[in-house]
Amino acid sequence: MKPRSVKSDTTTNTFDLQSDGAAERILCAPVGAMLIELMVATLIFSFVAASGMRFLILQHGWAVRQEEVADTQQQIRTAMDFMERELGLLGYGLSEKESGFLEAGAHRIEFLANLNAAAARLTAAALPGQTGLIVRFDRRADSFGEGKIIQICGRVHCEQGRLARDGGTDRLELEDGITAIYEVGSAVQVLNRVQYELRFTGGGPSKLIRTVDGGANAVAEGISSMELEYRDDRGEPTANGSEIRQIRIRLNLPRPGSSGRSLTLANEIYLRNE
Repeated sequence: MKPRSVKSDTTTNTFDLQSDGAAERILCAPVGAMLIELMVATLIFSFVAASGMRFLILQHGWAVRQEEVADTQQQIRTAMDFMERELGLLGYGLSEKESGFLEAGAHRIEFLANLNAAAARLTAAALPGQTGLIVRFDRRADSFGEGKIIQICGRVHCEQGRLARDGGTDRLELEDGITAIYEVGSAVQVLNRVQYELRFTGGGPSKLIRTVDGGANAVAEGISSMELEYRDDRGEPTANGSEIRQIRIRLNLPRPGSSGRSLTLANEIYLRNE
């Protein structure tokens, strides 16, 4: 019986070891490749995700700016509507010879107007020095509040006074006596003192302030400038309140997200009672 060959066994073992190593290498090589591919895929996904996120951020910023633009446009339209309505009533309640302007500046305007059409008529004649007026209100009496300016007009004369207290059922009480005789039927009307002015606050946004009989409120914020022009019946510029027939208004706001550019709303108002 021949002895077993050690060389053959050694060769076989070596082959087996080599085979095991090859198998190990075969098994390990795909794992390394998969790890590299995963890293590359993760990197590519990160780039895609970053680009998508950047796009979403840009879209969100654009939407926010558009919303700001819409808000500022709405604010400026609201402010212009207020001014147009109330300037259209300028001088309402005054005689034809009187101007309703108290101030007509380039950036500020103040005037008298009967904003709520508050009116009454005398039901008893009033004599010079008299402070109490017996009246019949055309509408409710609550517009005749304490401190309000009123104007009484007869056939030949008009004058203004200030109410000492709120209007009663059929009576108005003045702080000072009247200076002329007023017949039954003479008209009594409230004259509201109205002012529009652009105010700049330290560190805060500018505000367009509307003041009526001392009560102020902001009708728009962030307006960069307000420009007022006054023209006579020929369209020529004038600073004389009794000659003003037309008012041109320009309200400017900075456009959000755009340096140097602005939103502008312009309007022309023709006075009805001047």
